[in-house]
Amino acid sequence: MNYDDQLIEEINKRFTKKMNKLYWVTIVYQKYSKKINIFFQFSKIGTAIHSEQIARYDEQDKERMAELSKRIKHETKLSAELIGFD
Repeated sequence: MNYDDQLIEEINKRFTKKMNKLYWVTIVYQKYSKKINIFFQFSKIGTAIHSEQIARYDEQDKERMAELSKRIKHETKLSAELIGFD
């Protein structure tokens, strides 16, 4: 099992499908630290967003994050947003 498979497993473990809750994944490239952080985020409708870092990648993985985002969407049915990859 590779690191991406472990990430998908971690997302599925945290995704509990409760009423009136929103869930999504955010993939953020931090240009100064040259790291990629992946956050699992959730919020009950009308309340603040909770964010938990669930993975960290190095800059050399930057090119394949679009593919990982598609895989997360396909395997978990959650949206996966890319931030800072322009």
